[in-house]
Amino acid sequence: MLRIIICDEKKECINKTYGLISRALRDIPEGRKTEVFSASPEVLYKYKIKDNYTYLFLLDVIYADVNGIEIAKRLRKQYKDVFIVFITNHTELMSMVVNQNIMPSGFLAEPASENDIKMMLLGIFDYTKIGGKTEANTLTLSTGSAVYKIRYDEIIFIEALNKKIYIYTETQRISCYNSLYGLEEELGSGFIRCHKSFIVNKDKIKNVYMAEMYIEMTNGSRVSMSRTYKSAVREMMSEV
Repeated sequence: MLRIIICDEKKECINKTYGLISRALRDIPEGRKTEVFSASPEVLYKYKIKDNYTYLFLLDVIYADVNGIEIAKRLRKQYKDVFIVFITNHTELMSMVVNQNIMPSGFLAEPASENDIKMMLLGIFDYTKIGGKTEANTLTLSTGSAVYKIRYDEIIFIEALNKKIYIYTETQRISCYNSLYGLEEELGSGFIRCHKSFIVNKDKIKNVYMAEMYIEMTNGSRVSMSRTYKSAVREMMSEV
């Protein structure tokens, strides 16, 4: 069962978001398995989740007395599997959220529409398969109201550029706001950092050119390698 927690200081904002969610859930079969609650920022900062629920927290970046980013950091540190979506008009602070390694599940710019909410919920339901198990070895990425699931073995490399993350597969380039460090931690030993701006899939490496300082991937892409990570790449190649 999905439990949605709306966090806001203003009752009118809570009521507005609650109304959008309620209308969106009417058109979603899994809506009957969803509970919607509200909590103040102060309450949410100390919130404890219950087992057997999937949680979605809807936050703003800034509140009057409490920092929404700090709330999200606490939630993510304590609960790795919850969904955190920011609904805010402070879109200029999105990069700050990413740099905090919060791993948000999405950003919606105010004023969010019913369709924005619906698409976000559909993506989350599709990912979680409420009542079932989540798919292992799958990376979940959010771009606005869309949620993507990408199998690890589909990823060729990942690039950080201009405060955004780009995921490259054989057929797609998906952009999102995220942390390269956080992705490196999540993806694990099947991937290696070769540059401050790049992570590559070890199984998608075709050739490594140490002198020229780049890695050729199976799709023909050339990924830069820096001196900082060169020794790690050399060590990886010696183990192959």
